[in-house]
Amino acid sequence: MPNSGPSMPDEPRIPQIVDAILRIADMDFDTVLHPSNKRDEIDAIIMGINAMASELETTYSTLDCRVAERTRQLEAAHDQMALLAYTDPLTQLANRSALMSEIEKSLAASRAGDPAPILLLLDLDAFKSINDTYGHAVGDKVLCQLADRLRSCVRTEDIVARLGGDEFAVLVRLPEYSATTVGRRIVEAMNTDMVVENIHLTPGASLGIAKATESHSPDSLVLEADTAMYVAKRSSVEKVVEFEPFMLFERREKANMLEDLRQALGTEQFFPAYQAVICLEDESIIGAEALVRWQRTGHGLVRPDQFLPTAEESGMIGELTEYLLDRVLEDVKMWRKAELVTNAFKVHLNVTSRELHDLRFADAVLAALRHHDLPASVLCLEITENRLMSGDNLHRYTLLALQKMGVEVFIDDFGTGYSSISYLRQLPVAGAKIDKSLVDGIAGDSTQESFLRAISDLIAACNLKCIVEGVETAGQSAKLKAMGFTTVQGFYYAHPVDSAGFSELLIQGL
Repeated sequence: MPNSGPSMPDEPRIPQIVDAILRIADMDFDTVLHPSNKRDEIDAIIMGINAMASELETTYSTLDCRVAERTRQLEAAHDQMALLAYTDPLTQLANRSALMSEIEKSLAASRAGDPAPILLLLDLDAFKSINDTYGHAVGDKVLCQLADRLRSCVRTEDIVARLGGDEFAVLVRLPEYSATTVGRRIVEAMNTDMVVENIHLTPGASLGIAKATESHSPDSLVLEADTAMYVAKRSSVEKVVEFEPFMLFERREKANMLEDLRQALGTEQFFPAYQAVICLEDESIIGAEALVRWQRTGHGLVRPDQFLPTAEESGMIGELTEYLLDRVLEDVKMWRKAELVTNAFKVHLNVTSRELHDLRFADAVLAALRHHDLPASVLCLEITENRLMSGDNLHRYTLLALQKMGVEVFIDDFGTGYSSISYLRQLPVAGAKIDKSLVDGIAGDSTQESFLRAISDLIAACNLKCIVEGVETAGQSAKLKAMGFTTVQGFYYAHPVDSAGFSELLIQGL
């Protein structure tokens, strides 16, 4: 049979080479082939394969190091991004996302037997005014100082978070009474005077507390704490409030009222009602207190104590006050033009801490007086004793500006707070209105009479004018006159009436 081609010699090194190549392909770079003594072409191939295996091992080793380093860098970047994602950049506290995550973990742990978490939600009372007046740079420093105070009030294991703006939260696992104690400690710290860029400020705070149950989600726990916090915000006395279920109904009602308030602002739904201020000597009308009334569509007449707290919390109180001031000055101008009142007639209008915290308020008052071509002496603003005593330098600045303009300021509900003679003497106020509670029972109670006389002496010692409000009987009126009081106000003389009704009262007399 003819030969089909040259035959391959029987070479044992060929299978070894094939096996080595396959192992190298499987990343086994420790493979080593030993050359023979022949030093022929096959040995050259073997040495080339060994060199390739060594070079591949070095290359892959370097690549592994680079991959490991890049992986480490990526993990570090991921950790940093996670930290940023869960940290408030200004205060370095936890942020809302971090808080919600921690609440979720705490709720899961409580279902497994751990203590139920308690959420404390905190909102500053005067931060918007601070920000608007002194700028965001000062506002940011205030927030950082308050964050430090907040940390100092709780344990290291408690979660402290800034939710945004001037709202903070603390997540604790404590007995309920202990959480309330912590809440009071926090509010006290927030009410302590602070100095930022040589400015003395007192932010104040309101705090709500909600305790988790098995049915709670993070959102529902925050909602309940937030609801309790707004109840505290509306209160002038209790600034730490624990959540109660009925508060959710009130919250829904408040939301509806807030929407109606927005739509009613600047409309005829709001109007002033006037209660006469009386000179006891001849029982003549020498002034009036203007009280806001709201004829709410679909609800009828709403009491001021039902809607004013909501207007104040929402920030609409300033706009409402400006609208009411315009209406009041329009009425006073009409009465002066018709010669129904003398030039000494004063109209009293209530204001809140929010207005006094706004440095633009005095300018707005002056602009309104000029618009109606009226002297500042026709206007007297009233603020409650408790609000005035808890004021700060912003209050004083606005009071001084009003005093310089010629607008008088009276302390309302006087005798229900904790005013000292030294503090009263420093305040740029013109007078005080003695609260109705000090007049009740005066006709037959010598102790009450002595107390009222002491209050009167305090007012006189501070060189302030005095009006007694809440006079409801002839006996009270006679007793006050015998005690030397000259100016009063109350249902015994006149109930609040609208502009037309007060015009009629001025024409006909009491």
